[in-house]
Amino acid sequence: MTTDDGAATARQAAIGGAFVHVGGRAIAVVCWASTPILPALAVFDGLHWAWSLFSPLMALSGLVIWSDAVKTKRDTARLRKSGRPAVAKIITAKSVNPGDGTADVSVLTLRISGAGVPPFDATYTCYHDERYRAGASFKAVVDPSDNLFTLKPL
Repeated sequence: MTTDDGAATARQAAIGGAFVHVGGRAIAVVCWASTPILPALAVFDGLHWAWSLFSPLMALSGLVIWSDAVKTKRDTARLRKSGRPAVAKIITAKSVNPGDGTADVSVLTLRISGAGVPPFDATYTCYHDERYRAGASFKAVVDPSDNLFTLKPL
């Protein structure tokens, strides 16, 4: 996520524990391992050839899932190592319906500051919660080198 003030950029960190790191990679490996199955069935078992077109999609899905797991691990480790406590004050809060049948999400405009953390504005997207309203404050963790942040506890 980026700020609109032009002074600095902020990015909402992808945070996760061991299950996300290992589980994401395991799912990616399953995607990659399943890639040759449909073409093999098309060649050797009479499955219509069009089904084999899903193999590149599975390979791409595995790549996306793997890269998300790596990003989550990297962000979590960085904030654990270099993160500083800060306070995030909600400037605006909008509840947004994604339109895909899933639960509403909250899009928050935050003002984040703290000891050793120069103030900056950021956008935070998360599951909707009634606690997220303008004026509310939450604990945050920030890497001040590039304003990587999260409101999730580490």
